[in-house]
Amino acid sequence: MPSADHTGLLATPCVTCREHHLKCDRGTPRCGRCAHAGRECRLSFKFKPSIGTKFSRDQKWLRPPKRLIYIDETQYLVAGASLDDYASQQHFYTDDGSPGEPKSGSPGTSGLLPGDILGTRRSDVPPTELGHQRKHAPHHGSRDSKLELVRADAQLPTRFETHRNGSDTDSLQTMHPLHRSLSTHTSYDGNVQTSHFYDTPALPLKDPTDAVLFRHYIQKIAISLDCCDPLKHFELIVPERASTCHTLLNAILAIAARHLSHTTDFDPLASNRYHDECLKHLIPMMNHSSAIADENLFAATVILRMLEEMDGSLTGQDNYSHLLGIHVFANAGDQYMLPGSLSAAAFWVGLRQEIYIAILTQQCVKLKLDDFIVDRSLGPADDYTWSNRAIVLLADVLNCCFGDTPLTTQRWIALNEAVESWTRARPPSFNPYFYNNGTGAGAFPEIWHGSSCHILGIQHHILAQLFLIQFDPSIPRVGTKRRGAMRNTTRRIETLMRELCGLGISNQWTPPAMFTACIGIAMFGDHFGEERDQHALSEFLKKTETAHARPTAAIQQQLMKAWGWVEVDG
Repeated sequence: MPSADHTGLLATPCVTCREHHLKCDRGTPRCGRCAHAGRECRLSFKFKPSIGTKFSRDQKWLRPPKRLIYIDETQYLVAGASLDDYASQQHFYTDDGSPGEPKSGSPGTSGLLPGDILGTRRSDVPPTELGHQRKHAPHHGSRDSKLELVRADAQLPTRFETHRNGSDTDSLQTMHPLHRSLSTHTSYDGNVQTSHFYDTPALPLKDPTDAVLFRHYIQKIAISLDCCDPLKHFELIVPERASTCHTLLNAILAIAARHLSHTTDFDPLASNRYHDECLKHLIPMMNHSSAIADENLFAATVILRMLEEMDGSLTGQDNYSHLLGIHVFANAGDQYMLPGSLSAAAFWVGLRQEIYIAILTQQCVKLKLDDFIVDRSLGPADDYTWSNRAIVLLADVLNCCFGDTPLTTQRWIALNEAVESWTRARPPSFNPYFYNNGTGAGAFPEIWHGSSCHILGIQHHILAQLFLIQFDPSIPRVGTKRRGAMRNTTRRIETLMRELCGLGISNQWTPPAMFTACIGIAMFGDHFGEERDQHALSEFLKKTETAHARPTAAIQQQLMKAWGWVEVDG
């Protein structure tokens, strides 16, 4: 191997790049990454393997001690924790592989139980049982094992245990170590870090207009993002993060300005200024691999995607630029999707956004649906989990309906059974507390719910049923029975569509209920032949646009042509 003096390259990556989990270009006397970031470049030693080397008989070998220290770095490395955390939470094994006791006086091990390896002591379980769980834990590489490590080993809290009135340092100390590492500022190369985070907290805001927009986001917009999140990350956590995160704050101000400009006489150009300021910092950071671990950027991308939806997702002019950014974060790997984290909350919002576009463009859902936070079971769970199960089920249906291979009868039956099983197994809390079938003046039934997760879960479940009815392979393609089968299909679609729109119009306090119903109208509104129903659907679309800043003009025009209200071009 040529020496560094002749090639200008090191034989191995530098220690600094290895610690930051970055690819080193091995340049000398400083590698390119360290020189660009202004960091000290610590050169690593050269190691030449001794394969084929013969040793003399009197070669002296080191004898390993009876007690060896094995440190499980995997979970810390994926979360970006520092090496100092490892030394303070050592795990001891004897040379035969059995768990041993920590040495007295070892640094950072005083009073440490096996369950404390991730910083959370499980006082309700005997130490011997904890050791048994760890010893028999599944291999890290499997999908189920990661879930087990989070549930049984780490016992993650359900939300960040921060105190609003406490200092940042105190708040971080009360977090779980994995959450703490994800919530602190991620380090990037060059000057990206200084442009991504404020040197001093940006809150309280000094500009009255910014303050109005910030309040509008919290009071009017966050509910659309948190409808299936029990911890309300976008209402509670995101504004706190925006105090220090430049990109996140500008994303908040941009979407609030856009929403106000669509629903009031607010300056229509203000949103563009905040949006441009946000992109000025977001785009360069996306060139760094470590950016995908920054959940603040993930949340900002989701917010900007919602802004894109307001601008034209229902008009056919959507360029999906921020949706592609969501793909980068969501498909990065489940090591970033810790339950109860902002990344997980952003994933579920991104999945709903992806589903809407998949429906409108009649394509498959491109987000990976094999992360361990995705639950397709029917076991006991909270209502938010049941809603997310319905959302995942709809994604599975869309992938079969719009996939490259035809939807077979066997696969259709399996999906239909999954839909019916969700209906039978869902908790009673999903039943409305008021129902009126709409036989009076209204075209849609009155269906009142108290939780947004119930409304969104049922609406996505209805959409899954609608697509299964429309793509039923048992419907005759030709023959005398086709007309009767199509009449039956139309009747079933109309019934479900009334329920879908009734959920939206009866629960306008949660805007996604209206927008989700509009997605159904765009796909199945042409089935309605009665003029009374057609006018009701048209008014539904108009109300969604004026009250909730979701453009529906294109859908209105397409349906008027389908209903024969206007002449078809050409």
